[in-house]
Amino acid sequence: MNKSLNWTKKVFNRTIEFADAEGVSVGNITFKLFDSRVESELYGTQINFDIAGFINKEVTILDDNDAELGKILLGFRSKAEVTLNNGEKYIWKRTDFFMHKWELIHNLPFTDNDPVIIKYDRERNFFNQGGNISLVETTENSELLTLIGFFIGFYFLRRRRKAGAVAAMAG
Repeated sequence: MNKSLNWTKKVFNRTIEFADAEGVSVGNITFKLFDSRVESELYGTQINFDIAGFINKEVTILDDNDAELGKILLGFRSKAEVTLNNGEKYIWKRTDFFMHKWELIHNLPFTDNDPVIIKYDRERNFFNQGGNISLVETTENSELLTLIGFFIGFYFLRRRRKAGAVAAMAG
């Protein structure tokens, strides 16, 4: 996997495209309107996210054969913890208030020096959004981890937009 990817989301489109440094499409992620399943693919690795729960959501990470790869616990205040079936743990963290940047951090046992694995950034113009994904550390699960961190970031962005829309309608 390349160490750097670009992503774009066009207005009113539920699919986000991933491209390499040369602009060649290498995958996508699709958030459906009324479905609890999010489908994604990166460099041929297909991952699905099945969302369950009400306030504190639990997401099951599935491969293309619906075999469970791990779980994501999505907290109420934009906090997320990832546990893969191989025992590895990761923490998702936003690095600014407006969610223009976020990171996926490898939660190593017996240390407080947890390394950042992947950095994400987001830019927004009037109609479209886009940004970069930078792999700080390459692993055998790089595609899986890239999709997990991106899914979490966009899940929280979508949740924030929905809450803003409800508040605007109520006010």
